[in-house]
Amino acid sequence: MPAGRIRCGIVGCGPVFNWGWMHGQWLHAVPEMELVALCDRDPAALGRTLPEFPGVEGYTDLAEMLKRDDLDMVSVVTPHNTHADLVIQCLQAGKHTVVEKPMCLTIPEADAMIEAARAAGRTLAVFHNRRHDGNVRAIHELVKQGTLGEVFHIEVCAMGYSQDPNYGRPGDPWRASKAISGGGLYDWGAHAVDWVLSMVPSPMTHVTGFFHRFHDAASNEDHTRAIIHFANGCAAEICCSRAALIGKPYLWYVLGTKGAILDTGANAIVGYCNEVNGPSGGSLTLRTLEGERTVPYKESDWATYYKDMADHLLRGAPVPVSGEDGRRVITVLQTAEKSSASGHSEPVPHQ
Repeated sequence: MPAGRIRCGIVGCGPVFNWGWMHGQWLHAVPEMELVALCDRDPAALGRTLPEFPGVEGYTDLAEMLKRDDLDMVSVVTPHNTHADLVIQCLQAGKHTVVEKPMCLTIPEADAMIEAARAAGRTLAVFHNRRHDGNVRAIHELVKQGTLGEVFHIEVCAMGYSQDPNYGRPGDPWRASKAISGGGLYDWGAHAVDWVLSMVPSPMTHVTGFFHRFHDAASNEDHTRAIIHFANGCAAEICCSRAALIGKPYLWYVLGTKGAILDTGANAIVGYCNEVNGPSGGSLTLRTLEGERTVPYKESDWATYYKDMADHLLRGAPVPVSGEDGRRVITVLQTAEKSSASGHSEPVPHQ
């Protein structure tokens, strides 16, 4: 890399959320990052996105893009089931690689990606940038400061409801497909698992899962629930459902020995997929032995992920979310499904 400059490529524009465009905006927000290449196998998708970035070269063949010597880092922004193969291809070409969450579908895929990074001597990072949501930042700060004492119970919940007879099943095909997305817990649930794992400083011991599928038209589960058990006694429950006839707000419920948090306004986080950073609107309720007060959310500073990545590559700072961190999330997702099938809690193979 030239001094103080990281030249970047993006793989995947796609019809869902225009992710390639959004990653380009986040990269542009970091002075030390320079977008030089954009790749999508669909010429139409590439054609929609490329004009937004003057001077950036477009490709429909990833192998051709990876031949560029002036390419230091690649961000893989494609459907979940393609992540492992594309990431390994980028790493073997000598490129530092960022992969959208979830990093892959299975633990063996995660292992192969981590090994490819080690063999290539390049960085593998997982794009869990929603650690920077304003409410998550506020909750993590309160926990880290010890305001709640020792945290022993966490609930994170997304229980959508629609008056549609299908209960609001995912509309776009790949989010309804287990083969492509990984399952009902792999989308929003991957965020929630990462939030919890980055909050609890204790090894996992086992995971209990409950998976339900009611609609034959979609292969993804309609209702998923995972309970993560930690060595320090803390238990965290994550629930994602499109089969709730009475919905619930997006919920954080955290209990500690000195205090508790209730956050039912997480859907006040606005701007994601459209803005580099989000406003600090919204608040949560904090109750301690001294009484109850409202704590405002912080700003949602999503571009900070790529700033942290620049700090890592240029100045040796820690990887913002390592491949091993991403594998912990996949471990929970897979182990929860295994538990649901076996009918009992299952030990986790990776910490």
